[in-house]
Amino acid sequence: MKATIVLIADNDAENYGRKLMLEAHRYGRMGFEMARLPQHVSLKQPFAVPGLEAMEAFFDRFAKELCPFDIEFVDMDIFPSNALGGAESGCMSLRVKETPQLADAQKKLNEELFKTFGSCPAEHDNDYIFHMTFAIGGADYESYQKAYDELRKSDYKQTFRFRKLGLLYYDDDNIAPGTYFCYKVCDI
Repeated sequence: MKATIVLIADNDAENYGRKLMLEAHRYGRMGFEMARLPQHVSLKQPFAVPGLEAMEAFFDRFAKELCPFDIEFVDMDIFPSNALGGAESGCMSLRVKETPQLADAQKKLNEELFKTFGSCPAEHDNDYIFHMTFAIGGADYESYQKAYDELRKSDYKQTFRFRKLGLLYYDDDNIAPGTYFCYKVCDI
């Protein structure tokens, strides 16, 4: 099993992300896979955990160490992705400005994970770009490119306050569709 800890969008950011999801779908017909999770900014990509109970206890302690802070979207990105089902598809996200507070939260998470569980490697530990994904899988990459080209015409730069922490749970280490969800949310 895998888990990750994320900053959960407030209502305004959630609604904004869902609006972008729908607009992207209208242009590219990629579906709503991202609707399985609340809009969020990951502090770490999925990593193996020894057990859900131990991870939940860690999560509860860690949530008490953070305070709400602003997340600023600064750019829109598109990437090839085969994350869902192995077929070449796409991923669209809003890039987040890396602030000292955001970088500190990520650093603190990794330090606390190491103290509690030992090494918890995850994809992109050394090159992670903070972002909020609003569309992934469900269509070929060309459909994503079409949606991206249209959405780039709008002003997407926004700032929102994030006040919650989420624990995402993945029952399948390959993160197959239908095997993951937001297990728990705490106020920070």
